[in-house]
Amino acid sequence: MHEMSLMGGVFEAIEGTLAHYHVKKVLLVKLKIGQLTNAEPEALQMAFAAFAKGTVCEGAELQIELLPVRGRCRSCGEEFMVPGLVFACPACQYLGIDIIQGEELLLESLEVEE
Repeated sequence: MHEMSLMGGVFEAIEGTLAHYHVKKVLLVKLKIGQLTNAEPEALQMAFAAFAKGTVCEGAELQIELLPVRGRCRSCGEEFMVPGLVFACPACQYLGIDIIQGEELLLESLEVEE
């Protein structure tokens, strides 16, 4: 389950952020997760609970926003949603695209009690 390793990285970011503040408790953690990470929200919730145990994050709510895959055509510059993981430009059918969204794992925000 790669969600445990993903959540390990999230907790490193949380700890790095909280090191600069005096925080009693984390109430809410908001993540943005790209579809191409193949992370399952339920598995992320379980990994979050495991990492949070015994920390200021224990009992915090984890909110996950799943981000769809978006691409940009290298030929015509069209930006588009990638439906069903078909990596072809809908405007010109060119197969060379750059992924501009969908690979993220972002710690968007923390709500804390000081």
